[in-house]
Amino acid sequence: MESKDEAFGFVWDLVLRLRNKSHKAMRAIRSDNGGEFRNSRFENFCRDLGLEHQFSPPYTPPQNGVVERKNRTLVEMARTMLDEHRTPRRFWAEAVNTACYIANRIFLRAFLGKTSYELRFGRQPSVKPLRAFGCRCFVLKKAGHLDKFESRCLDGIFLGYASSSRAFRVWILEAKQVVETCEVSFDETMPCTTPAFELLGDDEEGTPIFEDEKGAVNDGDVGATAPAAVM
Repeated sequence: MESKDEAFGFVWDLVLRLRNKSHKAMRAIRSDNGGEFRNSRFENFCRDLGLEHQFSPPYTPPQNGVVERKNRTLVEMARTMLDEHRTPRRFWAEAVNTACYIANRIFLRAFLGKTSYELRFGRQPSVKPLRAFGCRCFVLKKAGHLDKFESRCLDGIFLGYASSSRAFRVWILEAKQVVETCEVSFDETMPCTTPAFELLGDDEEGTPIFEDEKGAVNDGDVGATAPAAVM
């Protein structure tokens, strides 16, 4: 999402997907008083679906504490994952999505003893596909016009999991683009320190990306935008 104006489209898509996939009815949406949520288009959408739109008062993030605390958890996870393999900060969005994917599969809900994934789909998630974010990986080249002695793989950086298929998201160093593939091998023991990786650079080194890097803040002071629902 490049601007807050796009928030409605993402919420619309999420609500419709949840209604189609879940056996539980959605009754309400809770948000802050941001203009991206409080507008006629959003209200018409909620009314058409019979949803109650609840607002937290201005400058009172504790009243929307579940989302605020979840935001902080995901940001802290993402920061740690970026630091672990010295992944450039330009990939922070991929890190947050991956953090959400992992959290839905490993964090137990209080009193229920089940993960968010299990509560939604009724079965335990598999953790076998989990890999270290930012680790070096090698994507198999498709057979074709390859020379006999040409490399059969492409160097890449692991950036997470595909949302619509059972595949991994990989940043190909040579092509400088993200691909989704299942034909990939991982080296989770070492950071990406190859010359090709270093050429990526990190133009934002030392520049705060997350809200809580700008100074000491309280639990509720992290941005109020809800984390991506990556299941």
